[in-house]
Amino acid sequence: MKKYIYYIAAAVTMGFATACSEDFINKTPDLKVTEASIFGSATRLEAAVEGVYTALKGSDDVSDGYFLGGFATLAGDNHSDDMINYGNNGYTTRDTYSHAVNASSIENDALFRNAYLAINYANTIIDGIEKTYANSLPCDAETARRYVQECKFVRAISYYYLSQLYGLPYKTDPNASNVPLRIEAVTGAGHNACPASTISEVFKQILADTEEIDALPANYESSGFSSTKTSQASAHALRMRVYMCMENWDAAIAEGDAITGFSLISSIATMFDAPYALTAENIFSIPMSESDKSNSQTHPVGYFYHEAGQITVVNNINGIATTYGIKGDARTNFLYTDERGYMYCEKYNERSTRYEWIPVFRYAEILLNLAECYYNKDNEPMALKYVKEVRTRSIPADQDPLVTYTETGEALWTVIDNERRWEFMAEGLRGYDISRRAENYRHPQTDGSWTIVATPSDKTTYCWSFPLYETTVNTALSE
Repeated sequence: MKKYIYYIAAAVTMGFATACSEDFINKTPDLKVTEASIFGSATRLEAAVEGVYTALKGSDDVSDGYFLGGFATLAGDNHSDDMINYGNNGYTTRDTYSHAVNASSIENDALFRNAYLAINYANTIIDGIEKTYANSLPCDAETARRYVQECKFVRAISYYYLSQLYGLPYKTDPNASNVPLRIEAVTGAGHNACPASTISEVFKQILADTEEIDALPANYESSGFSSTKTSQASAHALRMRVYMCMENWDAAIAEGDAITGFSLISSIATMFDAPYALTAENIFSIPMSESDKSNSQTHPVGYFYHEAGQITVVNNINGIATTYGIKGDARTNFLYTDERGYMYCEKYNERSTRYEWIPVFRYAEILLNLAECYYNKDNEPMALKYVKEVRTRSIPADQDPLVTYTETGEALWTVIDNERRWEFMAEGLRGYDISRRAENYRHPQTDGSWTIVATPSDKTTYCWSFPLYETTVNTALSE
């Protein structure tokens, strides 16, 4: 049996039992799932596609949550200037915070491996539907097309996060070496060699993978929409991020404008409370369940950001929480300071259950994306419009001592940037924003000053190195 079919089989066999009948002895038992049986059964094929999202989360036979189920968020925040890491090993993303992720770093091995498992899982289903079993599928053409686009989205978003961690920003050099592009299913030995693509090539693939958007459910108001699955809105949101990395502001705005049927909810806190992001603001999230609280390494943000973990804390020296977190702003309710003086952002505050979903795209990001895009197009009235929409959700304009909504020029940019940092604290976006803008990474000092810890001129500290097992087996890869 092909190697990666084992992962698919593990997903589809759950819940199935061997049926009893007088001729069962002449049938293949239900628990013996083969590739042919997966693509020959509508129920099993649907379950296999569901399993792609489990893989995206970072759940395999070794670990849980090591990709979008937590570690991608941790990587973004530990690259930021608004969080401080007091962990002492790779499992707590200490190397990420120290800008010392090398070939043997634990977080490096885990995230890279799980990301490519998700990609290959998606590739395997795509190949099965479009090639091997194209003429004998157990579903109609419309359903098959949707399944393919769901898998392509999983592949695309996986490459987006990999591209941001392992390569220099597009803004620095569109032809900079990035990650290996694997778009064919690897089902056996002999496929290790795969050279690194450029970041332009990676972005081109992401955009190609998200072109057939009409195959997906549209938005929150449409039939078939689920915030835990791919939709037209999540595909547009991913494309918007890519175009912003490329500083193609017009294209980014077009993607943002295409996202309809969503709105800001009255309180951001609702995003992190039961029923866990089932709201009109949630475009795409990673769900959590009973199995995600079995130990401290599952749903890692729910543990690392919590007082119980004492690992990733808020920068309360000179970070956004101290300069922008003011009385009257509802988002200050997320902040908690313990007796030692450590401050925590407790969006994920249910450590005993850890059912809170991890948002990947929510509508507030789309609005602040639009604010940034319009600012860069010198359309300040539109930029103000969108930043005001997000900010006044948490603090009324007439009670705001920091923002007047008459700002222009650099003052307006400061408002947009600060609002983005504050709104998405502990959601991982800050580090990725720093990278796509090709800015310096910095750490706070106890006297309130900053120390530059990584610049785009030094790839060794600015980017993660490829893990040792990849450079060992992939002879076509070079840093």
